[in-house]
Amino acid sequence: MNKKIITSFLSLSVIVLPVVAVAQVGIPCNGPDCTFDSFIMLINNVVKFLIFSVAVPLAAIGFVFAGAKLVLNQDKEGAWSAAKESFWNIGIGFLIMLGSFVLIKLILYQFLNTAEGFTLFLLQ
Repeated sequence: MNKKIITSFLSLSVIVLPVVAVAQVGIPCNGPDCTFDSFIMLINNVVKFLIFSVAVPLAAIGFVFAGAKLVLNQDKEGAWSAAKESFWNIGIGFLIMLGSFVLIKLILYQFLNTAEGFTLFLLQ
């Protein structure tokens, strides 16, 4: 029982600690020098963190899990079709999330008329 708890704790810490470390980087100001631009930068940092540091690994884990269910349940029609449906649901949800991120960035790029190209603005 103790080996299972220690293994679970270590694997969870390997997954969680890098995410927490990345999350600490995104605060753009300190105390009274915060402006509205700093607030918008903070929102941008939080959204990028949620998309690239949380949603991408979760989608990868979901794809692996659904793929494993597809491979392991080849002879069971009901379980195989459920795994295939979850695979498609994860993919469609991930594409909707990334598409909305790119669409909002495109709209902001058009309104802000920044000097850099769209790909640099997208990755800011």
